[in-house]
Parts: sequence; C-alpha cells; structure tokens
Amino acid sequence: EMREMIAAGLIEGIVNFRRGAQLQPAVRRDGFEQELEHWSRQFNSGKANVAVRTAFYLKGTVRGDLLLTAAYDSDKETRERLLRDVNPDEFYPVFGDASLRSFDARSGSRLYVRVDKNKSYALWGDFVTGDGFSQPIGQGSVASLKQRSLGNYNRSATGLRLHHEEGALSANAFVINDTLKQVVEEFASQGSGPYRLTNNAVLEGSEKVEVIVRDRYQPSRIVAVKPLARLADYTFEPFSGRILLTQFLGAFDDNLNPVSLRITYEVDQGGTAFWSGGVDGQLKVSGQVEIGGSAIKDQNPFAPYELLSANATWRIAERTALVVEAARSTSVVNTNPVNQSGSAGLAGVIGDAAGNAWRVELVHEGDKSDARLFAGRSDPTFNNPAAPLQGGRSELQFNGGYRLTDSFKLYGDASQTQDRNDGGGKRLLAGLGLRWFATERLTLDLGLRAARETIGTLPNSTAVAPFGNTGGLAGSIASGSAGGALGYGSQAIDPGTGLAVVGASLLTPAQSDLPVGTRLSSDTLRLGAGYKVTDRFQLGAEIEGEFNGDKRRRVALGGDYQFAERTRLYGRLEHQAGWSTLGGVSTTNRSANVLVAGVDTSYLKDTQLFSEYRLRDAISGRDLQLASGIRHNLDLAEGLRASAAYEQINVLSGNTARANAVALGLEYTRDPLWRGSTRLEVRRAGDVESTPDDETFTTLLWQVMAARKLDRDWTLLARNYLLRTDYRARGDVLQDRAQLGVAYRDTDTNLVNALAKVEYKLETDSSNAAVGTLKSRAWILSTHADYHPSRPWWLTGRFAAKWQADQFENGVPSSFAAKLVAGRVVYDVTENWDVGLLGATTFGQYGARQYAAGVEVGYLLQQNLWLSAGFNATGFRGDADLTGYEYTQRGAYVRLRFKFDETLFRRGDREINRALDR
Repeated sequence: EMREMIAAGLIEGIVNFRRGAQLQPAVRRDGFEQELEHWSRQFNSGKANVAVRTAFYLKGTVRGDLLLTAAYDSDKETRERLLRDVNPDEFYPVFGDASLRSFDARSGSRLYVRVDKNKSYALWGDFVTGDGFSQPIGQGSVASLKQRSLGNYNRSATGLRLHHEEGALSANAFVINDTLKQVVEEFASQGSGPYRLTNNAVLEGSEKVEVIVRDRYQPSRIVAVKPLARLADYTFEPFSGRILLTQFLGAFDDNLNPVSLRITYEVDQGGTAFWSGGVDGQLKVSGQVEIGGSAIKDQNPFAPYELLSANATWRIAERTALVVEAARSTSVVNTNPVNQSGSAGLAGVIGDAAGNAWRVELVHEGDKSDARLFAGRSDPTFNNPAAPLQGGRSELQFNGGYRLTDSFKLYGDASQTQDRNDGGGKRLLAGLGLRWFATERLTLDLGLRAARETIGTLPNSTAVAPFGNTGGLAGSIASGSAGGALGYGSQAIDPGTGLAVVGASLLTPAQSDLPVGTRLSSDTLRLGAGYKVTDRFQLGAEIEGEFNGDKRRRVALGGDYQFAERTRLYGRLEHQAGWSTLGGVSTTNRSANVLVAGVDTSYLKDTQLFSEYRLRDAISGRDLQLASGIRHNLDLAEGLRASAAYEQINVLSGNTARANAVALGLEYTRDPLWRGSTRLEVRRAGDVESTPDDETFTTLLWQVMAARKLDRDWTLLARNYLLRTDYRARGDVLQDRAQLGVAYRDTDTNLVNALAKVEYKLETDSSNAAVGTLKSRAWILSTHADYHPSRPWWLTGRFAAKWQADQFENGVPSSFAAKLVAGRVVYDVTENWDVGLLGATTFGQYGARQYAAGVEVGYLLQQNLWLSAGFNATGFRGDADLTGYEYTQRGAYVRLRFKFDETLFRRGDREINRALDR
C-alpha cells in the first residue's frame, strides 16, 4: 500500500556517576529509566558511564514509487526471537481496554529495512523460505500442482532477502550469516500435546508447524500439508514451552490416511557465524512452457549442505499441466554430534553423502475426465526433509476417471511403492471400477482390485507410532524444561568434542510381523453404495472380498453430515480380515478394526472475528483466545460451543504401544459480560511388550478460563492450566498454574488505571525414585496503578510480592520470600519544567530491608527535546520479578532525550523547497 509517511523515534543519552570509592565499574540501571547498554563507555576509572540510544520506526512512500519500511533500536535485545508476536504470558493476563497488539518490521537484529517497488522488494529482517517465499503453485486452474517440491527448502532466520517479479520472470535470493542449524522433526499424533522437541536451544519464533497427511498405502508420500498459525492453532505449555495444539489432532483423517505433526525450527549450535544462502527463479518461456530452478548452499562447518533443483512446466491445456523436477543434495553426515542422521539411507553413512531425486506429475481437471499421475524416485542418500519424497524410495501413483454418460463413470487407480534401501519391500496395487448414478440420491459402485506385496527386511514405509516416543515424552515431563520452543534449557554438549548435540525425532518405523521375503497376492471384487438421505446427510458402504489368492476381506461404513455452510461431521468404520493393511504395514494373522469420527471445517484458522469474543470494551478477542487456548467446533446453542474427540489405536504389528485418547471442550459466549471455556483431555499409551521396561502412562490435561466484565470500569479474568502424567512404573508428574487478573480503567474520567494479578505455580515430580519427590510451589502477587488527578500531576505505584518453597533431592527444603513497595510522583511545574520523586522499599528474608529514594528534574529545551538530571541518595538492586521497570540503584545521572515523528521530515522538505525557490 503506497501510503503517506508515518514515523516515530527517539534519541537519548545518559551520563551516570556513582559516589564514594569505586572498586567496580558503574553499576547498570542507575537511573529512573532503563539504562542504555549497547552504545556505552566507561570513564574515570570505572566510576562513571556514558551511553546513547537511538530508536525509530517509519513507513511510507519515498521518491514517488517506492514504499519504505524501516525500524532500528540500538538497545534492542537481539536474537531473543524471530517473527515477533505477542506472548500472552509475558504480560498481565487481562488489560483495561480492548487494544490489539501487533508487530511490524520484525527482525532479530537491531535493524529492519524493506523497500518495495510494485511486486519486487529488498528486505533485511526476519523471513521464512519455502512455501510463501514466492513458491509458485498452480498452472491456470490446476491449483494443486507445485513446480518446486523436491528442491523446497524451509528456513526461518534473519538476513537479506530479495524478490524480483516482473513480466515473465520471478526470482528470489537470500543470505544468512548466523550460527543456526535447521532441524526437522515429525511426531505421531499425541492429541493436543504437548509435543516435546528433541533440542533445547530452539530459537523462539523460528518454528514452522504443519499437519502432514500421508497416503494410507504409500506413507512415504505426503499427500497434504496444512500449516498451523502461531498462537491461533497452537500455543506453548507454560512450564517448558512445549508445543500445545488448540485442537485435537487425530492419528488418521476421514479417509484413514495417517496424520502426523511436522515441526521445522532453528537451533543455535554456537561457535563462529557462517554463511548460508540460496537463489531460485521461474521464467515463463511462452504461454505454455515455464522453466525454473534453485540452488542452496549452507556453509555450516560441522554440517555442510547443498541442494540443487531444476523444474519445467508444460501447460498442455487450460486445465492440464505437466511438471518435471530433478534435485540433488550433498551433505556431510554422522561425523560429529551436529550432523547425526537416523534415516534408513543415511544411518550407515559416515562423511559425504550425495543423492539424486526426480519426479513427474501430470494433472488434468476436465468436465468429463480427470486424471493425476505421480512418478518419483530418490537415492537412499538423497537428503531433504522438506521434500514430499523421502530418500530411498520409488513411487508411482495414478488415479483418474472418465464420464461415459450422465449415469456412468469409469475410473481406475494404480500405485507402486518400493523401498530402495538394502532389503527393502515392494507393494503394487491396481484397480478398475464403474460407478452408476442410479438416481439423484443413489450411487452404486462395482470394481476389481489386484494387490501384490513382498515383505522386506526394513519397514516398507514410515508408519505412524501412536503417541510417538513415550520414553522421550516422559523424560521431557520429568525434567520440566527440556524440549521447549521458547528457548528453555541449555543445549546438550558432547564432552568429547565440545559441540552441541543436535538431534531430531523421526516417526517410529514399523515392521511387518511376516517373514522377510514373504510374497502376498490377492485379487478382489468390490461393491459399494452411496445414498444421499437429505441434501446435508449422506451414507456410504463398501464390501470387498478375494476371488483369487490370499484371503483379503474388508467391510466399511461411513457417513457425512453437513452441519453448517463450511462445517461437516464425518465418521468411518472399517473392518479388515485376512491380509490387512494399516498405516502401510501388512499382516495376515489378525483382524483390524478402525473407527474415525470428527469435524472438518474450512474456516481459515489464522483469521479471527475479534468482536465475537469481546466483553464490550474490556478485553480484545485475541487476548481471550490466547488466555483460553481453546477453539470451538460445534454450536450447541447461541453462544454455546462444544468440541469432542475420541480415538483408539490398535497397532497391527511393530514395536509400538496401543493408545487411546478422549477430549471434551466447552465454550460460553452468550452473555456480553461473560466469557468462559474449558477443555479436558485424557490420553493413555500402553506398554511396548518387546521391551523390558513398562512404558505405560496416562496423561490428563485440563484448561479452564473465565472472564467477567464486572462493570464499565472493572474486568476480571481467571485461568488454570493443569497437566498430570502418571507413569505406571515410575510415579507421577504434576504441573499446575493458576492466574487471577484484575483490571480497572476509569472510563469516564480516565484518572485511574490499575492492573493486578495473583499467580500460583506448583510442580511435583515423583518419577525418579533415586532422588525422591521434587516439589516447587510459588505465589506471586503484582499490582500497578497510575493516578492522573490533574494536568500537572502524575502518580504511579507498584506493589509486588513473591513466596516460594522448594523441596530438592532427598527431601531437602528451601524457601524464599520478598516484597517490594515503590512509588513515583511527577509534577509539571511549568510548561517547560517538571520535577519527580521516587521511593522504593524491599522486604526480604529474616527482616532484611533495603531502601531507595531519589529526585529528578527535567527541562524542555524546545519542542520534543528534554534535558533531565537525577540523583538516588540510597539504592539497591532488586529481584527482577518484583522491581519490573523501576530501577533503584544509587547514583547521579544526566539525561538528554529527543523524540520525533514524520513532521520532522516534512519540515526538512519545506526548508529544502524554500531554498530551491530562493
């Protein structure tokens, strides 16, 4: 948007002095305000300090055709997070107004600059590569066809990004100079979570969370990817920062395809910064032909990596397109703790690993006919976790149909999947059918299907293991700090090399219980029927049985109910006997029963109707959403929404456990003065029989939130988060966090504004018998108020207290208590002069007290230019949880501050124009 310039900024400098003999440098935070740190120098033998800060934000049109966005803060905390967004746990749980918080100019460095011209731009700041980084999707109406997938590269980082788009050419380039290592982890469904990452040194904001759907017969192939929005579709468990979904994630979709959660993020491996970069481009040679390619180079000294790809697209007709792509990866693996790889093709490789991959995709979407063809092949050493084709695979899939008449449609499908690693298995499926639209409501199907499979030494596919690695999950809960996406904990270090140990969690592979080399063969006849009971309610049934070869029986029932315009309820029940297949794993000696039921909605989850959630003018919808972490699924009545989920997973074979889960949720929004929501989820994973340990555990997750607009001035919010995990063989772990927040805003006169919160934290861990029960209990109280009785008077006050009791190893107790009382008074003597007083007292253990008192005088030299001097006669260094922004160190200081906005630049333009006129 080409808009008028808007700007806000400040320049300030400060000189600090300390009294008496100095045996150490001037202590930070000596004045009333936060001390400047980045541009600072000490002098007079460390007895004084001088510092300068500059900060600004501006956005607007320059030179007529360029849109400039820029931001800079010399004292900004860098690398604290990428793609900054509101974290609700950093502030009071409730505010006195309905203001919405958002961020522009996101950058992990102190500088952000973006210059746009038409559809092209140059950017220095935070960005994400891969889809969204001008990844071309679609040819005409064939919107599902990607031109670059094997060469797709997902990174989140701070650096230089260039995009050019004009005419037939679209091109991109990026450069990163940092110490970041990309990690891709994929987890089987654990319901809503929490999902524990393998690493601790996760760069906050770098995570990219996606729901992955794999083909039920070819799970190595990804058929759908659904990105999730931060703080809308997922939040963070408050104790350890593990990822917590706001909706239940089932293990299978409505077509019984396995579902998993893929998380891509950056880990700070430490050491010296290195360069990473890449380029990609697409060129339309003609109206029908387009070519493109990409090149990626990561110069990580411990894990060098290169990825090259090329693609060509032929638009055969308006609704028909063909894409051909080839890619080559070069990497160094398994030589140090940073570059370990556990994939089947790379597990036995030490050192250089290079592999190729190719794919061909043809899509046709016509009125009478439709067809989709995918053929792909990859070397075992091909290494790109973001690609839809894993290393060491050979995949072929075709499905299509042709409308013979208005009443008959001929359709067919075929697929071949092969593991190209040593001893890998192979599966071939093919079918042909005829669909008869007997009436407007009744549809009948008749089909033939042939199936052939050879059992290999390695898993025939990557199968979904219920609830992932239970041992890893247990370890994360027991530690209370591992695996967080908010940077909790320290990364493990290898003592032999001193390098960070960077690991990744992969889906647990499942092996068939049939002997290696077993050949299965079956030809079946399939009958199906579908009936539309009403325009919203449909039923379907299938029966399939063999007439040649191995026994293969299948019975399926299903139903769909269109509950609302964009929401449907669905259910699928399937029984398999003889040769049965679930999640890509085949067996012949047991039956399989699968039940899937759920709600499917097409509402975009990253868009929120804020007004729907507001308590009049008290709380913004997003704050409430973040507070509750619960989204609705089903409208029971006006203002009453419910969600429910249940799943049970019986593993056919493999070294995994049986699991089941149930979740219930309720949200109330009918009364404009009340909001409330709750969600209860219970998950249970059984024992893995082939291991000596008992891995059985049961997890209960309960969230509850209630908000009340007491009157026009008072607002109250309460919320509680409880997570209890019971390990049958080890004990239990309990985490509970309760908050009560109150906000007061004098709506009519705006004289008084106040915030307060009470927080209770409890953690107990009895899962390690060697150290006994570990326990931590804490109460935190914080209040803050502003009083503005008249134009010259400003009064602020703060009271905070903290009580904490811990029980360490073998029952050793420890306790802590502290309180803080602080106040500030500012009086505008004249339009140019003001004076301020600060007083603060802390009450510590065993009657210990500390005091701080100071005075500050300020003078407005000219508009927006302020000179002030202050002196704290006494002072102390307080607990950061209590003091907040009240800095209480003893000492004197002089400060000069200047603030500006876009009018500063406009005055400069007018002066230049007058000079030109003269």
